[in-house]
Amino acid sequence: MSETATLDNQIVKRQGAFEKRVHEIDFLRGALILLVVFDHILNCFLLHSESWTQWVPSNAGFAGLFNAMHWYWYCEARQVIRYLALFLFCFVSGISSQFSRNNWKRSGQLLIVWALLLVGGRLLEAYNWLPGTNTRIDFNIIGVLAFSTLFYCFIQNCSWRGILASCLCWFLLSCYLLPFLEAIPGAHSVYNPALWDGQQSFTGDWMPLFPYIFFFFLGAFFSYFFYSQRKSYFVRHEWERPVCFVGRNTIWIYLGHQIVLIPIFMLVDVIVKACYGLL
Repeated sequence: MSETATLDNQIVKRQGAFEKRVHEIDFLRGALILLVVFDHILNCFLLHSESWTQWVPSNAGFAGLFNAMHWYWYCEARQVIRYLALFLFCFVSGISSQFSRNNWKRSGQLLIVWALLLVGGRLLEAYNWLPGTNTRIDFNIIGVLAFSTLFYCFIQNCSWRGILASCLCWFLLSCYLLPFLEAIPGAHSVYNPALWDGQQSFTGDWMPLFPYIFFFFLGAFFSYFFYSQRKSYFVRHEWERPVCFVGRNTIWIYLGHQIVLIPIFMLVDVIVKACYGLL
């Protein structure tokens, strides 16, 4: 939020992050991460409500809400929205890479976070500390952004031709070379399918590197021309501030929201069981 200060008897208005940054990028990223949180809330509710129906007496309102959650989770519209949101998130992250002061540092931080999630998820799975919950994390959106940013570091000082060439390389690799390798018998022993095979969702939070790294570089290429001056194209509105704040802190919200949601729903589960004498 902007502040005021007095300098030489004149009121000077200090600019905050909302005024300095390209707000539409923060807004879009914030809206996308809020959509992710909403999706995970409904998922948690659906997973628990399927067991709650075993002991909660018949209630039309509860049954209607459960049916709505079930419809949302398995409807085709969610599949379309989900992939569109993932594409936009990687695309916007590619745009933001043009604004970053130090992409090497940024990629290093993301790699550390991804490694902690990898080790932590494996430990939770190995010791079964959260029974009934798939906590194994091999590769997810943090891994995609970490490696995409890392690879972008090597061409960040190139001209638009270099960025375009990188886009084409990732596109050909995602759409032609890797599918070709998949068709070869025994090819899965050569590469890690968790990095790209979109059909094998075998972890709690999973997302392939390919083709989403292509969308990241596509965003960087777009930003090279449309945000070369790092200026907003849209007028700022005060009501955008909360969403833009979320957009500036997406990684912390992404990491923290499940830590908050899981205990909440576990507590509600205990309360529901206690109310009906099932503990």
